[in-house]
Amino acid sequence: MQSATALPGFERLLEVCQGRAHPLKLEPPLPSGGPVEPSVAGQPMDPQLAALYARAGYLWVRDELYLFPARHERRPDLHRVNAHWRKDQVAPFGSLLVFAKDDRLAYCYATVPSLSDARGVQPVVWVDVYEALYAVPVASCVDHFFATYARYLETAPAVSADEESPPRRIFPWHASEAIARDAELVRRVQAGHFDFLMKESTRAREWVEAWAGRP
Repeated sequence: MQSATALPGFERLLEVCQGRAHPLKLEPPLPSGGPVEPSVAGQPMDPQLAALYARAGYLWVRDELYLFPARHERRPDLHRVNAHWRKDQVAPFGSLLVFAKDDRLAYCYATVPSLSDARGVQPVVWVDVYEALYAVPVASCVDHFFATYARYLETAPAVSADEESPPRRIFPWHASEAIARDAELVRRVQAGHFDFLMKESTRAREWVEAWAGRP
């Protein structure tokens, strides 16, 4: 059952935000939302993402993450965003399942249905939609993504009220160490599973090679 799927990475992200007093907003699913649908704009719903939507209708982490609600009357939601994504993006990017974005910019987070494992679990990529379209791997699954993001936030320097803000950190570029702790992701990078999403960006390939230890 969806609700029975453990999401320790997601719980850790909430703990880190609360412990660091990082502003966030978490809402339960809409009462009229019904069960989580098995597909999104023609792509299979990742089981961990489905488990997340069964318990969280909306998530916003200020200056960091915005999780598209599964269904919503007023906000851009998962199904509408992906219906437009399928129409607007070329292959292979049109087949990604976009579930979140940067809170400040248009960078997206998506699962990769074509790389799902035997359980249907899909890895997560960060997508640059500004220049030459490309994506870089950031987690072997949705819950690992949240765990990695929690480690990234946890290592952010604390700033007191009388200090200047530290230099701006950007995920994923400043999260290499946290991302590299995902052993399954590293294995898949070394096997070349994400090459088709990075071929248009030398920067992306070199960055991934640096933390994945790929020859």
